[in-house]
Amino acid sequence: MKKLFKSYLFNILVIVSFTILALYFTLKDDFKTIINTLTNVKIPYLLLVLGLVLLIQVLIGMILTTITKLSNPHYKLRYGIVNALVATFFHGITPSASGGQFAQVYVFKKQGVDIADSASVLWMDFIIYQATMCLTVLLLILLRFTYFYQKYSQFYIFVLLGFLINAFVIFGLWAIARFKSVYTFLTTTLIRIAHKFRIVKDINATLHNIDVQLEKFKKETDKLKKHKSIIIKCIILNVIRCLLYYAVPYFVYIALGFEVHPGMLVSMMALTSFVSMTTAFIPIPGASGGTEAVFTLMFSAIMGLKASKSVMILWRFASFYFIMLVGALAFVYSKASKEVEVRHEDRHIY
Repeated sequence: MKKLFKSYLFNILVIVSFTILALYFTLKDDFKTIINTLTNVKIPYLLLVLGLVLLIQVLIGMILTTITKLSNPHYKLRYGIVNALVATFFHGITPSASGGQFAQVYVFKKQGVDIADSASVLWMDFIIYQATMCLTVLLLILLRFTYFYQKYSQFYIFVLLGFLINAFVIFGLWAIARFKSVYTFLTTTLIRIAHKFRIVKDINATLHNIDVQLEKFKKETDKLKKHKSIIIKCIILNVIRCLLYYAVPYFVYIALGFEVHPGMLVSMMALTSFVSMTTAFIPIPGASGGTEAVFTLMFSAIMGLKASKSVMILWRFASFYFIMLVGALAFVYSKASKEVEVRHEDRHIY
């Protein structure tokens, strides 16, 4: 069963199955209206939407390239973009987006970056992105808290829970690394409680894993402190990346001919961030089914159900399936490419 669940083909079938199910419930009552809306899409704005999701991948590639160049000066922007696309593809076809980093290590190796350096890059990227994303979402939540709390009071707890879990990951690692008492409490109390409830099976293995991850976190944060200009550049790129992703539905509404005004942009960006927070921990590959349902539910409150159903289909195609296809092509390209050879003396120790 574990082998089946880990099978990429099985995961793709899961995505397709849940997508078909989501489309069935989306289309069953308004089939003609939704299809008519989708077939009348404004091509220039459709291209703009597709261009935005591709630009997001370029920004991720720029971030990876910036960090990787610290240790591997030979690393080129096109390498970073390919790496970003491959990661997106494997994030999409694995449960809880768990396969992206493994694929990135493989691609890094093909691009002349050894495993130790690639692991370091991925840790740095994770730390900067997680912190930046949480701060960006927090800003959007604060900007629209009162309005959306009134409209989504029954669902807001899930939004806040998703945000708190994401924030706790980075804050928890920092607290454990900074305060010995927090680390002691975690290892002597929480782990043992979890063991009693059979959440943790092997205490020693769990404690060892925490030690290893904590050491990596401390090592990478120490490196980042030495490169403040790199941190600032990556933070700026990540903020732009997040804001562009959250803005995509706004342009999808325009592409489908619905009336929206500039004042709605921040509200839609906040809603999209809420969708991301709510669905981030759905274990199904691509969070298929749940993402479609949550998006339709949240956006229908401000734009109506029929409009939001049509927008959801095009948004999901552009932000997930389209970019997954491009990512799959990038992976095929990466596999077919010759491995880049780099002399040891051409690497930097930082």
